[in-house]
Amino acid sequence: MADKIMVVDDDENLRKMLVNALSKHYVVVEAKSGEEALILASRGDVRLILLDVMMPGMDGLETCLRLRRNPQSCHTTIVMLTARSKESDVVEGLKLGADDYLTKPFKFSELKARIDSHLRRQWREMQASPLTGLPGNRQIQQIINTNLKMGLPFAVIYADLNNFKAYNDRYGFTAGDEVLSYTASILTNATFSLGDSETDFVGHIGGDDFIVVTSPEHWEPICKQAIEAFDAEILDFYDSEDIRKKGIEVADRQGNKVFAPILSIALAVVINDPNRFSHPGQLAQVAAELKKYVKQQRGSCYLVDRRSK
Repeated sequence: MADKIMVVDDDENLRKMLVNALSKHYVVVEAKSGEEALILASRGDVRLILLDVMMPGMDGLETCLRLRRNPQSCHTTIVMLTARSKESDVVEGLKLGADDYLTKPFKFSELKARIDSHLRRQWREMQASPLTGLPGNRQIQQIINTNLKMGLPFAVIYADLNNFKAYNDRYGFTAGDEVLSYTASILTNATFSLGDSETDFVGHIGGDDFIVVTSPEHWEPICKQAIEAFDAEILDFYDSEDIRKKGIEVADRQGNKVFAPILSIALAVVINDPNRFSHPGQLAQVAAELKKYVKQQRGSCYLVDRRSK
């Protein structure tokens, strides 16, 4: 099936010209305004958007920002289209999350080459988490960057499983993958049942590490529901003997027998007050320190870093 792209431009003649030319190579949808583009993009199946900067009402910059904050469109490649005299707007667009830009007028051959290049790169990057179906590191970075640049208050929940390596050693990778899929499901259900489906985000960093981005008022109920759901069904992934023993015996790197309790989930929560962090790396460092501490606790639990600076 051909890739779906969207053309967003209030100039009907240019929009129709682009749609007609591009329809020979892709599935093309069109939007005459930023508001209409957001509705179409929220379906989650548009891979690339050609977005005009200068539009009445919601301009291309505002549209770009909202696309990047929505978990259904945060992964979509955005190519800004701008008049040559407005190239200064492109700088702002790139800051807000645009991937590329073209100045009008442009050659169709160049436009198609850019589109194909972005689609190939996006396809490679979107393979990051085929197991869980959740967005990977590129999308995670994009979401956090956008929130930081906007100076918004938000909470990041870093989720990690305790004793997952021991479980994999005992039951094998197939069973481990089932646990990861289950974890992805409970985090997604908790986030979108208690948070905001238009801005909240769940991603899979890799292995047994996950991330949730939500608003400061939603992180605690999300954590509580995720822990309750995880603990309620995790025993289904064990045999009766290990349930009786409340864990498993495995060999450590030195060959010594060690006891690993039943899997539990550790949630480290970092809250970004406006201007607390200027770079995702700073937030990640605080989260890593917090996660190290929360993983030392017994059973499933969460811990929040409440510092404002």
